[in-house]
Amino acid sequence: MILKELEKPYIIAEIGCNHNGDTELGLKMIKAAKDCGADAVKFQYFTKDNLVTDKYLDDLDSGNVKLENVAVWKSESLGLNTVREQVAAFTNDEKQLIEFRNYCRQIGVDFGCTPVDDKGVEFLKQIESDFIKLASMDADNLEMIENCIKADLPIILSTGMASLPEIDAIYNMFKKKGFCNFSMLHCVSIYPPRDEIINLNFIDTLKSLYDCEIGYSDHSLGFSIPLAAIAKGVKIIEKHFTLDKNMVGWDHKVSADEADLKIICEEGNKVFRSLGSTYKVLAPEEIEKREKFRRSATAVQDLPKGHILTREDFIYKRPGTGISPKEIDYILGRKLKEDIAADTTLTLSVFE
Repeated sequence: MILKELEKPYIIAEIGCNHNGDTELGLKMIKAAKDCGADAVKFQYFTKDNLVTDKYLDDLDSGNVKLENVAVWKSESLGLNTVREQVAAFTNDEKQLIEFRNYCRQIGVDFGCTPVDDKGVEFLKQIESDFIKLASMDADNLEMIENCIKADLPIILSTGMASLPEIDAIYNMFKKKGFCNFSMLHCVSIYPPRDEIINLNFIDTLKSLYDCEIGYSDHSLGFSIPLAAIAKGVKIIEKHFTLDKNMVGWDHKVSADEADLKIICEEGNKVFRSLGSTYKVLAPEEIEKREKFRRSATAVQDLPKGHILTREDFIYKRPGTGISPKEIDYILGRKLKEDIAADTTLTLSVFE
């Protein structure tokens, strides 16, 4: 896959951890995303040991640190009463990810994954992941980015929490290494963000500054903002995906369900097709409409042969097959060479 050669929106359904560690649910979600029209699904590859410290987990469980998308919920059905237990349960092991990757190949949807360390990058290279997705948390981790470049897989990177100088550094790293098959996604790392801070107009800035595919990773509710991003011309959309927004887990409430994702995929393609060109281009069928919709000079009364035409002799009516408003200087003051009945469309052929 060459990211710069995308011809339509590339919709990534981020399953992430929304399968809650359940392989069968993960497979079901892959199929559902494909049926909704998604081009790719994306998972995460982390463990408790390579993602967070024990102290940080303690702080999350005690409430000393709060993350809006990591709710400390009680679940009799899952038996996960602490964030520590959730992190352990939601980890994707390599066997599970290989099963997901193989199923994606089987049904014809791309597979992507977010690694958090060199081992994860190497694993994704070995299983020939269709792309590596770097999370916003690593937007300042140039060492991690460089290791991903060495894997020589397409790289999609979110820029949530990153300053413009940090985004510059990311871009310069790719260019310094001569790596071109990458995309940077505008992102706001709040779950969900207020409308006022989504700042979609920054997409225009990114497109003007960087010679790469610019996309958008969304954490808003519903489907409106991804469609608006597509209207800005982005070709890569990432959206969290769930089968049930009320399911217990981390990201379900800020995820698209099947109805949302189907709208993003179907209406997103429609929006993208409608963007067209920056030039004024008239389609053949629109040019043809001129004769039907435009108006022509039309006699307001019977006009005799030899009459000198004045502005009071005509009004404009459909069809547009006669003298157009922009051509009236050619007929004012000219003599009619035949009688003209009222309500007749005037043409050049009736004048001497």
